[in-house]
Amino acid sequence: MFATAQKRFYVPRVVARASNIRSGQTVVDILAGYQGTMTFEAAALAGSQGIVYAVDLRKTALQALKGRCELGHAGNIEAVHGHVERVGGVPLADQIADAVLLVDALSLLENRLEVVREVVRLLKSGGILTVVDWHPFGDARHGPDAARRLSEQEARSLCLVNALQYEGTFDTGDYHYGFTCRRI
Repeated sequence: MFATAQKRFYVPRVVARASNIRSGQTVVDILAGYQGTMTFEAAALAGSQGIVYAVDLRKTALQALKGRCELGHAGNIEAVHGHVERVGGVPLADQIADAVLLVDALSLLENRLEVVREVVRLLKSGGILTVVDWHPFGDARHGPDAARRLSEQEARSLCLVNALQYEGTFDTGDYHYGFTCRRI
């Protein structure tokens, strides 16, 4: 009998480091969710001099995230109610972010082109967009319905058409793909 290899999910710390987040930076986590998995990793790297805006449309997710912040005394995280599927839908200033995290979000959203346009609006010149999303193939027990998933090439195309320069890929385990782009 042959042993099968254990499948791996992405490691939030690896994703945050791929974003090149440094102390004192401003980070926007799009669709931060109830747990704020990427939010907390980004906050650790941005440090007390930085700030992470955890953006979500669901007010209940933001309330849960605020509760986690209070328990963990994360003073550099701010929950923001925003509509990421329209330009100007996130109530933050233009070019505020050194890095934007778009993790497990594209497969959940309908108006993906507008999402990327909103990300570009938020990014400073030279800022980094980090995309992590589900492979369109594989185990359907995890993640969104396979019909909603984009291929890595489709996700890259959304970025390239929006004045972002592709930087490269990084390890995201077996269920996801991940890459970074820089705002030109």
